Formats: sequence, structure tokens, C-alpha cells
Amino acid sequence: MLAALASIPILTALVLLAGLRWQASRAMPVCALAAGAIALFAWRVPPIRALAAVVEGGFITISILLIVFGALFLLAVMNASGAMGALQTALAAVSRDRRVQAVLIAWHFGSFIEGAAGFGTPAAITAPLLVGLGFPPLAAVVVALVGDSTAVSFGAVGTPMIVGMGQGLVGLAERAGAGALAPDAAAIGQRIALHDLALGTCMPVVMVLSLTVGFGGRSSLRDGLRAAPFALATGLSQAAAAAAVAWALGPEFPSLVGATAGLLVALLLASRGLLVPGQTWDFPPAAAEAAALPAPADATAPPGAPPPSREAPARPGPSVGRALVPYVVLAALLSLTRVRAQPFGAALERVAVGPGELFGTGISAALQPLHSPGAVFVVTTLVAALLLGLSRRALGQAVVEAGGVAARTAVPLVAAVVTVRLFIHSGVNAEDLPAMPLALADVAARSLGGVWPIVAPWVGALGSFIAGSATFSNMLFALFQHGVAVDAGQDPVAILALQGMGAAAGNMVCVHNVVAACAVARILGQEGQVIRRTAAPMVAYIVLAGLLGWALQAS
Repeated sequence: MLAALASIPILTALVLLAGLRWQASRAMPVCALAAGAIALFAWRVPPIRALAAVVEGGFITISILLIVFGALFLLAVMNASGAMGALQTALAAVSRDRRVQAVLIAWHFGSFIEGAAGFGTPAAITAPLLVGLGFPPLAAVVVALVGDSTAVSFGAVGTPMIVGMGQGLVGLAERAGAGALAPDAAAIGQRIALHDLALGTCMPVVMVLSLTVGFGGRSSLRDGLRAAPFALATGLSQAAAAAAVAWALGPEFPSLVGATAGLLVALLLASRGLLVPGQTWDFPPAAAEAAALPAPADATAPPGAPPPSREAPARPGPSVGRALVPYVVLAALLSLTRVRAQPFGAALERVAVGPGELFGTGISAALQPLHSPGAVFVVTTLVAALLLGLSRRALGQAVVEAGGVAARTAVPLVAAVVTVRLFIHSGVNAEDLPAMPLALADVAARSLGGVWPIVAPWVGALGSFIAGSATFSNMLFALFQHGVAVDAGQDPVAILALQGMGAAAGNMVCVHNVVAACAVARILGQEGQVIRRTAAPMVAYIVLAGLLGWALQAS
């Protein structure tokens, strides 16, 4: 009964978004109301605690909106200055094959941004890049989200491992006794890296298939498989480099270094025509026409992101090297500010704005405006505007347009985040019930303990779907997964690795990631279509991870 009640907000989101095709701006407020009603009347969460969860959700939403605004602001400046056109021309010169472009941008460059910033940033950058190259916006969003998958296990300089697993296992001594030792985040990361030598190598092929099968013609499956040698080679390059870093240095830099290695190999192979398909693949005419059409009336166009058919800016564009500088600055600043051991990043993290603890509930709300990836976007954009010679008028127009799009994204985002926070904070209640996510997971554990390696990644994906990030999923379920592993006689490190991989997979369908990506690709209102199309790659990754984990445990 508890699990059935706890599942209502999740099922509501799935039915309204994927089934009835509601826009997220309509569906997510309904989910938030459902979560609030269940928390107050079934779990009997104190109203003051529910209010604190709502306020906390509002602060988290502001931090996400800052990222959305920053990504849109940078995109506007890049377009207005002609820099985006220069990059598009350069990428098209490397390869005009859409499959190769998807691997280069969505998989490798997206993984690089994940390693530097995480928290939904990659799709907000790669989706508009792909749209600018002529991808249909829906296709761009789908491959951007699927591309931001395996790298999420390590995320922004190891945050899902160090913070997610670390904080999630804080209560282990209380639950299992004072002598219990929490598994080391590095050991969990090493196990994930080994699994991804197989799965991370194959997932670029899955991403390409999601592109050709979802948006291609009659021979779409064969078209996708023809790109498999290239996708496998570059995927293996990234996975192998990530595994080497995970074992040698720890969980901070596998995504960043792995993606860099994979991108260099992909550029080398593509530029020399090695392992790439013999015939260039492009979208069929209907999809290409859709990519060039103006946005529908209810969609929101990001600033400076005109349809590909529109004429290029009148002003001459910069050189490719100069056009790349903003992204180099972005990556450097993101990396510098994410490393907690660095004094600069730690100093920025200490600057907080907000009330702190809310109403004596233990729930805190604060913004870290200087440490936010959104602030890095803004600083990078201002540097880019100076470097590229953008006028004050054009810069001001970019600010206004980016702010307008971010504001229209606010309703679905705040509703989604509030739903999550109510879900998570339901553990303190008058009925002494477990939090709603734990109630769901407990039923699964009692029913499926014997095959838990197959189930564990599903729990991680559920956590990302409802909590909005792999870090939060690990914080939410790490202790639970450890307990099930011990009770079932399984290796806790192996089960926690599967939790982390599932959390990464759930990133493909996480509602606020989908909303943010749709916003920058100017297709707000099509979130349900996106989730339906990213669900299959997510399921493929979860099933393969579970079967691999089960086989290794059984051997």
C-alpha cells in the first residue's frame, strides 16, 4: 500500500508526459500537488516541513535557471558574433555525416562538459550546437541527453562518487554498528569504470541507433549499424582512458580525461576518413524541412538560435581558433571551480545567499551564486563578447532574450524540483514511515533480493528520475543499496557500482534535464516525446548493466 501511494507522483509524471503528451508546464504542477497531498495526508509530514521542502525546491530551481540562462546567453553571443557559424563550418568540414557529428558533439564533447560541470549542463550546450548544424531540434535533444549518460557516473570532478556515495553512506555506522566501514568512493568508481569498458564502449552505438532509427528512413537500422566501427572505436578510447584514470588517480577526473581522449581519437579518425561509413548519412527530407521551419507558436526559441536555413550574420565571422576560445575558457573555469582541493573553488563555494536552515526543520536553502556553473557561463560569455567584438546593444539583446527563455522554463522546473524535495523529505513524519523513495525500494528488495544485481541499477535510475541528478540519487539510495547487498550476501561495492550506473542512466529521462534541453533547442512543450525516445536507450543501458553485474556476481 505504501509503495503504491509513493508511486503516484512518478506514475502521474509518466502518464501525463509520455502517455497523454502534456507539456511539462502543465504536467509537473499536477505531480507537485500529488506529492504534496500524499506527503501531508498519507505520510503525515508536518506542514512546516513540507513548506521547508517547497522553499528549498525554489532555491534549487534558481540555481538550475542560472545554468539555463548562462547556456542561452553564451549561445546568443556565439551566434551574434558569427563564432557559431565558424564552428559549424569547421565541424561540417570534419564530417557532414550526422552520425559522426552526433558522436563528436553529443557523446565526446558532452561527456567532457559533464566531467567539468555536470548537473544538466552538457545537454544545454550540445543540443543547440547540434541544432545549429541542422539537426531537427527533437533529434538534437534526444542525442544530447543519451550522449550525457555513462560520463554521469563520475560527473563533475567526481561529485556523484565523492559527495553522492560519501554522504549517502554517512549513516552506515548507525545502521550496521560502530565497526562498519563504508566502501571507498574510489573503489566504487573503479568497479564502474571496469563495467563501462564494455558498456561505455557500446553506448555510442546505441546513441547513433536512437538517431537513425528515430529520425531516419526505411534503412535506418542498417544506417546506424554502418557507423558502429567508428562509434565503438571512439567509445572504447573514452572508456579505456576513463578506466585508467579511475584506477590511477581516483573518481575526480575519469569523465574529463576520458572524454578528451575520446574526442581526440574521434577527430583524428573522422578527419582522415578512418572507420567512418563510406556513405554520408543525413536526415530524410521531411526531417530536414522540420529542422528549418520556424518554431511552433507554443515553443520557445533560444536567443540567437535561428533555424539553420536562415542567412548567416552579416558581419564576418572569427577564425575557428578564435571561435573555440570561449569553450576553452568555459572548460578551464568549470574545471578550476569544481575542484574542492583548490583554494579558488573552495572560496567561491563559501559565498552563500539564503536563509540557511528553514523553520528549524534541518532543511537548508541557500544559493552559491559564484560557485554555480551558471556564473561560469556568464563570465565566459562576457569574455567571449569582448574577444569577439560584440556591441553593447547586441549584448543587451542577448541578456533580454536569454532571461525571457529562462523565465518561461521556471514553471515546469520549480514544480519538478518541489516534487522531488517533498518526495525526499517525507522520511520525517508522524507515522514513522520511511521516506517515499525508500518505501518503493524496500518493496523491490523484499521481492527481488535474489536477483538484486539486476534490480540495483533500476533503483539508481529511479533515484535520478525523481531526484534530478545522479548525485542526489546516490545520496538517497546508497545506504539502502548497501543494506540490501549485505542482507542478500552480495558484494556491497559491486551493488553500489550498479547503483551509480543506474543513476547515470536515469539522467536521460530526468524531467528537469529534459525541460532545460528542450528550452535551449526551442521545443518547450515536447518533453513527453523526448522522454519516450530516450527511454529505450536508458532501458538498454540498465538491462546490460544489470546482466553484467549479475554475471560477475554469479561467477
